[in-house]
Amino acid sequence: SSQVRQAAEIMSSGKDSKDESTSMKDYKQNGAVAKKIAGVVPYFPFKGIDKFYDIGGFLKHPEIFQLVVDVFVNRYKEIGIDSIAGFDARGFILGPPIALALKKPFIMLRKKGKMPNSISGTEYGKEYAGKDVLTIPRGSVKKGDRVLLIDDLVATGGTLSAGIELVKLLGGIVVECACIVELKFLNARKKLDGLKHKDVPIWALMDESILTLDGLKAQDIDTTGYKDDGEAH
Repeated sequence: SSQVRQAAEIMSSGKDSKDESTSMKDYKQNGAVAKKIAGVVPYFPFKGIDKFYDIGGFLKHPEIFQLVVDVFVNRYKEIGIDSIAGFDARGFILGPPIALALKKPFIMLRKKGKMPNSISGTEYGKEYAGKDVLTIPRGSVKKGDRVLLIDDLVATGGTLSAGIELVKLLGGIVVECACIVELKFLNARKKLDGLKHKDVPIWALMDESILTLDGLKAQDIDTTGYKDDGEAH
């Protein structure tokens, strides 16, 4: 696709460029790189939601997946972090390659009952439906550690707030909550503020305004026999 070809060109030019500030401009929110990534991220009617965004779209394209990793690596090597904590489950896809590139530990935030020697947080409302409890490995965060939280998408902020609570419980500092997509209309910021997390920024590479790829209409996506068989998120 044209997005994949353009992604390869950006990666190539970034390696050869002597002006890092120019290439960094491509990494801004809803900027040039964000639009290339958005071009291969489809949405589907799923779990009763009209537009459920599927990051599996860019996972099919190594060049674009690499761009996603590069965006976050460039941002957080400047800000400075001690570790990265990713949310079950798509945060486990994004977090490790970023952590490896930055040579920082990766921490899994798992659903209760899935991980030994862990500490549980309080029950929280999931992004779309139901309740859950997150856990964090015991001893994974020390007092004063600067921790980056990462997930694919921020909707209502319920999951983010649970992760923030756990890091703070262990004495850590949440530097930022990072994601590829923030659904601005759901106002996760308001939820975090209401839970006394005004000190924690949210940073997203893009919002829903540039995610326009309808998975059911895209000619290069096979949706033969598609039906919404999603379970509550």
